[in-house]
Amino acid sequence: MKSFTKQDKPIVVLDTNIVVSALIAREGAPAKIFEKLVLGKIENYTSKQIISEIKEVFNRKETTKRTFQKARNFIIKHYLNNSIQLTTKVKVNVVEHKSDNKFIETAIEAKAGYIITGDCHLLKLKEFNGIKIVKARQFLEERK
Repeated sequence: MKSFTKQDKPIVVLDTNIVVSALIAREGAPAKIFEKLVLGKIENYTSKQIISEIKEVFNRKETTKRTFQKARNFIIKHYLNNSIQLTTKVKVNVVEHKSDNKFIETAIEAKAGYIITGDCHLLKLKEFNGIKIVKARQFLEERK
């Protein structure tokens, strides 16, 4: 297994749907990425807005019906403990769904290499200011 040094640890921004998918489907690519987060193999940046959205989705009826409170608490705790929270100063307006701009803003502020998402509006961009916008599986293929 390859050990990561600070220089080659990918800097990422995880979209809310990746965190929620890690909660729901423990064997999928998003769960593997979340495991990399917990193990310190990726450096994830987040913001108050992203954290707020994750918590809101975790409290939705469709999420609470499908998951255990203990699992939701585990994911939130490890997401917060293993992510670096920053305040975004830059503002962009490049995505159809305005609420998705926060992921790009956070990635710009963090100088991230990747936004990992399942969101079709973000994925359409493919790249923004040198930041690759990829699905979970694509990230795992690129960063073996």
